[in-house]
Amino acid sequence: MSERMPRGVKGALVVVWCQAVLNGLVGWLGWTLMNDRLTHHQDVADPGLVRFSVLMAFSASAVLFVSGVFAWKRFGWVRVTVLVVECAIALFSLVNVLVAGVYAAGLGLAVAALTGSAMLGAPAREWFNR
Repeated sequence: MSERMPRGVKGALVVVWCQAVLNGLVGWLGWTLMNDRLTHHQDVADPGLVRFSVLMAFSASAVLFVSGVFAWKRFGWVRVTVLVVECAIALFSLVNVLVAGVYAAGLGLAVAALTGSAMLGAPAREWFNR
């Protein structure tokens, strides 16, 4: 009989799945808006930065999706991978809040901090270290 996943880990994985979907949607939206502006010969402040942001959103989405799939199998690398992606999301959100003045990115910072703290906890450590 298999063990039950701890509630904190299950909650963190629900957030990981939501982040995977939302990062994919944000990446698609950013790519679509940039291409639409360029197609209509409108200025894009920094196309390279927009492309980098879109690439990071798609990458985070793919990595979180794969991590979410393999988390149920209790692979140890999933915890570390989620922590690395959450740190990157937190850093990106912090830069958006402090440098760009996008205060809504504070929500991304809070979600990344909560998910990271859940993955750093003892239940997650025990779950992924079979």
